[in-house]
Amino acid sequence: MKAQEMNPLVEFFTDANNVWKKGGSLMPVIGVLSLYTYYVAFDLWWRLRTVIPKDLKAFPRERWGAFQGGGKVDRIIRYCIGDHNDRNETRRRFEQVRDADSSYLGRRIKFLLVLASASPLVGLLGTVIGMLQTFSGLSMQDSYKMDLVASGISQALITTQAGLLVAIPALAIIHILQRQKKDWLHCINRLESLSIRQVRNTTVQG
Repeated sequence: MKAQEMNPLVEFFTDANNVWKKGGSLMPVIGVLSLYTYYVAFDLWWRLRTVIPKDLKAFPRERWGAFQGGGKVDRIIRYCIGDHNDRNETRRRFEQVRDADSSYLGRRIKFLLVLASASPLVGLLGTVIGMLQTFSGLSMQDSYKMDLVASGISQALITTQAGLLVAIPALAIIHILQRQKKDWLHCINRLESLSIRQVRNTTVQG
């Protein structure tokens, strides 16, 4: 009895392989598109996660030194303050950093949205191909008619499902990335406020 039982993992991959074959020629396209989509998404998510301070919302404005711990935040501080004591120059440099990061993140999120939107469109193309195959089978008179009809219906449904399974989680990740983008821009604004205060204090002491 135990010998006949299939390992759940093996059974899962067997079923997945059968579904992949029934999906037709567009399944490799959806597979490659999904891998690239999630690579771009998680790469951007990880980059933002590593630069946004975890205690940003509760960060005391007086604890200036806590931001100077290395990494991108520290590089921004060093660039924007530099070797000058000019508050206007500090504001200009922060504006430059904010515009550059906002533009870069906006482009990456839009590109990710295009990738996520392409998956269901490829799935829809597979649906059209599957339905054409189904109609072609219905017009046949030989013994392969039902096999061709069943194959066309399977391809139409599976490619649509695969495209949606790629797109729906990707759209959820895009929403998270948009929130992270806002948090990062808020972090830059907070850094600007702290930096201008630091420059002002340095000027007064000098």
